[in-house]
Amino acid sequence: MEIIEITKENAKDFEAVIGEDLVNDMSRYFYRGIAAVDDNGNCNGALIYELLDVDSDADTRSRIRLLEGDNDEVKAKLEEEYRNVAAEDEVAKSFFATSESEVASFFEKMGFSKSNAESKELRITVGDLEKLPLNRKVKVPDYIKSVNEVSILQYRNFVKKILIKGNKGIVEDLAYLPLNWFDRDASSCSISDDKVDGILLIRKTPSGELHPQLYTAFGPEFVKTLGLMMVQSVNYVLENYSPDTKIVIYRHSKEVVTLTHKLLSGYKGDEILIGSRDE
Repeated sequence: MEIIEITKENAKDFEAVIGEDLVNDMSRYFYRGIAAVDDNGNCNGALIYELLDVDSDADTRSRIRLLEGDNDEVKAKLEEEYRNVAAEDEVAKSFFATSESEVASFFEKMGFSKSNAESKELRITVGDLEKLPLNRKVKVPDYIKSVNEVSILQYRNFVKKILIKGNKGIVEDLAYLPLNWFDRDASSCSISDDKVDGILLIRKTPSGELHPQLYTAFGPEFVKTLGLMMVQSVNYVLENYSPDTKIVIYRHSKEVVTLTHKLLSGYKGDEILIGSRDE
């Protein structure tokens, strides 16, 4: 058995194990992966992780996105190599979240903590958007637009501005992603004096899920701007996606938790297992 690196060039070879969404993510700047391959070239397991806080003054963290292995021996080999590559990436802490008790128990054996928690991911469907307490019939002003109408320069200038403010939503690699990584039609923005002063970015994954990624606005009427952008995007999604299309909202901050509690009262994340380990 050999442990090899998963890169954007070879990620497609491991799609049966890691799935099409992670295959796509392997082209992103802070995603890393390793795979266990037998003598016949068959993949027996894989570990994918995302580096967090690399471009900040905080210690680098690693979010383990996936651990799959045919057995504990394979997982142990992957974990052993993970310690090495995590050290190379100067990771100070690793953490995981999983619905699989077997995976959580393995991590616990490897020195991770383990506890029950509600997932930060809130999973709803496009049909659920019909229930949002929004005035979807409000006339959306001309300055609220689809991101498809924004130039690359306008987008890049806005990204620079929010990165200076330290607000990149859940998109760790926002500075490195092209605008077409997002669903430009479903995403919305606000334009003032030919500059973007608000944006709601939505990613459509290769598997067809919708993932809100960044939701922010500036200026004296930023609250109004936020509401109008949401109406714009919600109306587009309801008109252009089937009701059973999955939407995954990652509640990464207190502000997002508060917003989802207000708009999606009664919805909860799945019960999962989480843990972390100092590296």
